[in-house]
Amino acid sequence: MTISSLFIALCGIGWIIAYIDALRIGFRDKTYAIPFLTLAMNFTWEILYTIQGFHVFGYHVSTYVNFLWVLIDIGILYTYFKYGRKEVNVSERIFYAQAISFIILSYVIHYFVFQWLGIVQGALYTGFTINFIMSFLFVRLFFRRGGSKGQSLIIAISKCFGTFSSTVLIGMIGSKTAGGVNTYILCMGLIILLVDLFYIYLLLKDKKSKLHKVNIV
Repeated sequence: MTISSLFIALCGIGWIIAYIDALRIGFRDKTYAIPFLTLAMNFTWEILYTIQGFHVFGYHVSTYVNFLWVLIDIGILYTYFKYGRKEVNVSERIFYAQAISFIILSYVIHYFVFQWLGIVQGALYTGFTINFIMSFLFVRLFFRRGGSKGQSLIIAISKCFGTFSSTVLIGMIGSKTAGGVNTYILCMGLIILLVDLFYIYLLLKDKKSKLHKVNIV
């Protein structure tokens, strides 16, 4: 296994753990555990990368990883459609119409970006942009829900680990397929890391507060 494949695998493992726990938390708390906007963008990104990646790279580790992401994301999307409407103050028809429209629009945008930049560069720039938005939306979700409902440290830490693995590969080590070291991805990755660490801090603080209340009782 090459260094590139190793870091891709580490990224994949981190996100797979995050997705599986998001699925578990979603059913446990009867809500959705990943902000919908970035969930929809991730889902469509993964579908395109799986299909186009197979045609370009064949049975590469990234193809397997993306295919697993797609399968788990289907389950997470189900939790959004099943439980998400109670957190969105719109009618059932508008709720489903908005969600489905955004998924379709995300797919179309990703498709044209992939065609414009190529599968590798297109996947890199859109992927890190989605990740950047997701990090801030996780923090927003924490404050909007007034705590850690529908969230977990496993999701936060695994996301952070998975993203940082790809940041190290693309932004520090450099990947021949991706065109060498990418300073822009490194900067984006470091910003994402800082926001992810802040989110982990919020979850730890909330967990400590809940344990303190239990001990008092």
